[in-house]
Amino acid sequence: MIIAGAGAAGHEALQILIEQGLSDIVFYDQNSKQSIVANKYIVINDIDTLINRINIKPDFCVAIGHPRIREKMYNILYSLKAKPINVISQNTHLLYSLKQNGIIIQPGVCISADGEIGKSTLIHANSVIGHQVHIGDFVNISPLCSIIGPCKIGNYSYIGAGSIVMPNVEIGNNVYISPGSVVNKNINDFETY
Repeated sequence: MIIAGAGAAGHEALQILIEQGLSDIVFYDQNSKQSIVANKYIVINDIDTLINRINIKPDFCVAIGHPRIREKMYNILYSLKAKPINVISQNTHLLYSLKQNGIIIQPGVCISADGEIGKSTLIHANSVIGHQVHIGDFVNISPLCSIIGPCKIGNYSYIGAGSIVMPNVEIGNNVYISPGSVVNKNINDFETY
């Protein structure tokens, strides 16, 4: 497994994979000054070594907080024929199957039925995603959020910690929801709430 990003989100994804018994894990991070993470896992920082690794084991996820950088890394790996794999904590409750598209779900998350989660979305610890919630690509759902369906969250949006999104709300693309918000109205693209 390749984890793109050797920062905090990468370390969190690593712990989930270790929890699942995976040991054949490497990091890819062109900007990292580290050569090893957790005294064991190699950090690749050049494209040739990355291509060699993809030829051996193509599975990857992108664990980078910034959605545009996450998208860029996702597209680089995907263009090199790497295969996006979901990283889901064993302490997660899912009421439907998720498409394999590089989603990372941390411990304590509950996801209800009849929804959809886009490419390389990060859902942080102890968040609740209700029924018929449609989440776009490269979204970041911070810890302790409650998203009550049905509702829709657009691409590249950020839902701050402890926020509540009420039913029948549409959040546009590139929206920033401040921590602790109660969102009870539609939010247009590029707005801050």
